[in-house]
Amino acid sequence: MARIAGILSANGQEVVKKMLQKMTHKNSQLGDIWSGSQATLGTVKLVNLPEEPGPLDNSSRETNIIMDGRLTHPEKLPGSEGENANNLKEALLASWAQSGGELFDHLEGDYALAMVTSDTLVLARDRLGVRPLYYGFHHSHFCFASEIKALVDVVDEVREFPPGHFFIANSGLFPFKPYLPADINFASPQDSARQLYSCLDKAVQRAIPASETAIGVWLSGGIDSSAMAALAKNHIAHLHTFSAGVKGAPDLEHARLVADHIGSIHHERLYTLQETLAVLDKVIYHLESFDAPLIRSAVGNYLVAEMAAEHVAFILSGEGGDELFAGYDYQKNCQSDVELTICIQEAIAALHNTALQRVDRSAIAHGHGVVTPFLDPEVVRLALAIPARWKIYDQDKIEKWPLRQAVAEYLPAKVVNRRKEKFWQGAGVWEMIADYAEEKISDEEFVNSRIIKENFHLRSKEELLYYKIFKSFFGQKVPLEEIGRTKHI
Repeated sequence: MARIAGILSANGQEVVKKMLQKMTHKNSQLGDIWSGSQATLGTVKLVNLPEEPGPLDNSSRETNIIMDGRLTHPEKLPGSEGENANNLKEALLASWAQSGGELFDHLEGDYALAMVTSDTLVLARDRLGVRPLYYGFHHSHFCFASEIKALVDVVDEVREFPPGHFFIANSGLFPFKPYLPADINFASPQDSARQLYSCLDKAVQRAIPASETAIGVWLSGGIDSSAMAALAKNHIAHLHTFSAGVKGAPDLEHARLVADHIGSIHHERLYTLQETLAVLDKVIYHLESFDAPLIRSAVGNYLVAEMAAEHVAFILSGEGGDELFAGYDYQKNCQSDVELTICIQEAIAALHNTALQRVDRSAIAHGHGVVTPFLDPEVVRLALAIPARWKIYDQDKIEKWPLRQAVAEYLPAKVVNRRKEKFWQGAGVWEMIADYAEEKISDEEFVNSRIIKENFHLRSKEELLYYKIFKSFFGQKVPLEEIGRTKHI
């Protein structure tokens, strides 16, 4: 889980170094900077994971590559034969030389990458936007980086690079083949649950780095993170679980149940309003958002990640389960299978600049790697193949029914049957921060400040509080439409 940056200029060392320094957080270090005949590339590496994000140190001045993320099936790359078999970056360069843009139709994983070839710069971002990527222009030179903060003092305006696209500097921006449902015929809802278990178990196994004998799971006690913990226990010698919340929060009770049931090494952090306020500026700086629901959940995520970094270098997150399996209450109002199917797709499409941004920034702020096995390409395709009507199932309208059934025998019944709570609700954060914002911001200030521009209104005093902090860090360099906003509060 690296950070990457670059500029389409052969003399961009100082600019790239400046961008990389902004992304050098706890437990990370500045990597190499490479200058070629057309572009300059650089990376930030995690200290505690043996990752190699590039740039290649034996490359010519014509070609090189950097990458944040992982490929789930690197052996399928067309350029992975022969001398490139053990070098992923060389295989990617060879695959681009052989296949051009068709490479990305077949590239499986979560990644953001940049390649410099003999005649151009190529950028690409995975289909769901699991790994972040942004861009802008510095004195007419194209720049890119993994975080907004790296670009805000360098470019005129920061833009998000769209998921599922690749960019050729001298040709333009192009989409690549999206995820389509797997070609599977399920015999019954129960059969979909059985196949889901097998697929998820393999995805969890793929996600765990071969170098690690101990990993962690951010555990809220909901079905998604609990499933990750139960499955990970099959594949790792030492499993740690981490939970955070205010005293008496439901998440803490359910997380303890899961940890006791699977036998993980469990860690718990209690926090107060004062501790929340003390880290609020840091959370918004790292998160790079002012969306109120996102920040509520990011506070707990930031604190649990801080605790996890003291024990492990790598984490599994349960993010993506709600989106794939219709985990939100508003989806129960859909009047038909078609409407629910579209609603599920919209939720998946919104992940890149909301929940996935929270997961990425919480982890990188404390220097540990993170993977979301629910968003493994094979799991996504299988989930898309499960009929929407089975995801909110039976007369009780139980959300995420196939997932609950898939892991039912491995978790306590109280957790399997627990209804969905947003992370900030389960952790007990929402009312504390909302009450503080109510006291901090007057009705008059809110009325006078909530309209940022035409058709863009802040939705609460709480969001105004966050926006003021966000603006202090990032000014006006980030167009408001680039900031992800939770649609269903």
